[in-house]
This record gives sequence, C-alpha cells and structure tokens, in this order.
Amino acid sequence: MDHQFIFAPGTWIGEGRILFSSSPETIRFYMRWTVEPIENHRIIARQLIEIQGAQENILNTFTFSSISDEKFNILLENDLVGQIKGNGVLDGKTIGWEFRGHPSFEGFETSRIEENGDYMVHAEYASTSAHRTTIDARIWKKNL
Repeated sequence: MDHQFIFAPGTWIGEGRILFSSSPETIRFYMRWTVEPIENHRIIARQLIEIQGAQENILNTFTFSSISDEKFNILLENDLVGQIKGNGVLDGKTIGWEFRGHPSFEGFETSRIEENGDYMVHAEYASTSAHRTTIDARIWKKNL
C-alpha cells in the first residue's frame, strides 16, 4: 500500500472550505488527523475540526478494518450522528469512502494524493432535512 495518509501512524493537518446548502457563505476550517498504529487489524484515526466562527470543535473517530489492497470497511463515530458504517475503496492515487443507508446521514469523501505527498480532499454529505455540506480541503503530513 503506497498511501501514508490513514495507513501509517502520524499526524496530518489541513485547511479548506465548507459550503452549507442553507447558507451562501463559504466557511474556512482547519483539521488535524491523528492516526494510531495498526492494532488487531484495525486503524483508528481521530479527526479534530475547527470551523471558523464556531464555538466548539468537532471530533470524528474513524475505525478502518477489513483492509485489503483495494477496499476496506469504515466506521464513523461522533456526537452528532452516533455510529455510521461505510465502505471504502483505494487505488494508487485515491482513498475514498461512502456512507449509505443511515436514516439521517449519507455521503462520500475522496482524498487524492498529489505529487508532493499532500492530499486534495472533496466530500459531500447530506442529512434527511435536505441540508447538504460540501467540503474541499488540502491535508499534509505534519513534520515533527
């Protein structure tokens, strides 16, 4: 596996913009991913998101399991949506996952590696209330 993001322990940081369908404004955000070493054939990654103007940060915990060279299972946990299971795919350039079938949340996210090792992220999520969230960001490995 050539991807360092998600599949190797470390810290990744990033920044980007979020667009909510309920607002014409584009909002800046910052994130930090902390990826733990593989344990029991699972990878746990915590994503802390700080949205410009928001009072509280969002913490997402991702568990990646059943990992092969082409696919994996993913579990997202946070205080807003609880636990959501999804499926992921990967190839030499892209890591992607989607969440479908949850009663109040679904969507997808892709991270495409650039020549310099950074990743360009694009995600689209929707809730049952017809609110859509579009995310575009860049993440890079934090050098210690």
